[in-house]
Amino acid sequence: MTEIDGEAKTRTFATRAELLNKLGRKEALWHRAALDAEDRRAEFDQAANDVLAGADSVTIGRTTYSIVVDEDTDGTADHS
Repeated sequence: MTEIDGEAKTRTFATRAELLNKLGRKEALWHRAALDAEDRRAEFDQAANDVLAGADSVTIGRTTYSIVVDEDTDGTADHS
C-alpha cells in the first residue's frame, strides 16, 4: 500500500495581486476541467441510453464499446 506524505505544501507570493492571479488561473483550470467532465458524463449517459434502446456498439471519444456475442457464452447454449 502506498503511503501519502502528510506534509502540506506552502506556496509563497510577493504580493496580494500575484496570489490572486495564481488563484484565478487555478480556478479557470478547474472550471474547464469541470465542464469537460460534465460533457464526458453526458456522452456516457447517452451511450447507456443507446444501449438500452438496442445499440450493440457505442463510441465515446476515441473508444468504441461493442457487444460481441459468442455462441458458447451468450446464455442460450445448452451446457448439459
